[in-house]
Amino acid sequence: MRNFSRLLCSGATVAAIMVTVACGGGGEQTSSEPVDPELLVSNPTEALGASAQRFEDEIESVEADYSFEFGMDGFAMGANGHFAYRAPDSVHMTMEMSGGDDETFNLSELGPIEMLVLGDDFYMNSSFTGWVTMSLDDLGADAESLREMMDMHAPLDFQTLIDGMDAEVENLGPVEVGGNTYTRLRITTDLATVMDAMADSVSDETFGAGLFDVSGPMTMDILMNPVTMLPYTFEANGDFNMGGESMEFKMAFKFFDYNGPVDIPAAPENAAPFSEGLGGLGLGD
Repeated sequence: MRNFSRLLCSGATVAAIMVTVACGGGGEQTSSEPVDPELLVSNPTEALGASAQRFEDEIESVEADYSFEFGMDGFAMGANGHFAYRAPDSVHMTMEMSGGDDETFNLSELGPIEMLVLGDDFYMNSSFTGWVTMSLDDLGADAESLREMMDMHAPLDFQTLIDGMDAEVENLGPVEVGGNTYTRLRITTDLATVMDAMADSVSDETFGAGLFDVSGPMTMDILMNPVTMLPYTFEANGDFNMGGESMEFKMAFKFFDYNGPVDIPAAPENAAPFSEGLGGLGLGD
């Protein structure tokens, strides 16, 4: 159980950083300029940066399927789900977890988890709590991250990653998927470098001290539509050292319905205050 607890904490740490990379705040927005597809060949690093700016400036809605997996010392955990964003301030996210220690705790027993942001209101639904609600202001430092994400008019920000790490991007050539041709771009780096790049935008109050003491090689592959210059998939893989133990990590996003109609649920009726809902987890007063 001790190792499982360490895996859970370690996995949550890396997931938090990768979500920050994928959804975190970026630089100041500027007017979007046409992106020359030839940049994918002549300067893929600049092409990815230009694509990131287009994503921030022009995307008003998007959906994505995502998954992540962690493994350490014989234990494994993971999750998969769906993400939807609609400007200026609506987010809907579902998640189902798996893995754990079958003898003591199975994460699949948590059942589906659903999260909803509508303006300044945050809602969560689980089999243990039912629908609960709270103001974004009650989330503390996390609220600012959510607001910055929505202010960007997009849930994805490669710009922070590219600018913060001064990363070199490699063009691995065309890839055929479902009858469409994409360009595969690859970033090879170290998780410690990613951590350092994101440190200024992550609150110590949220994640605690010692968060960035993680190292290990990381590969990020992006399938880019060479016509729209928008990402189709984003995959991250790594083998890290955390606390003297090795941990394998995988995360994947697939994006679709750019600027299309996105179904964001209405606010649930009769949602209980968050503090009351915690009673279902045995954490109430």
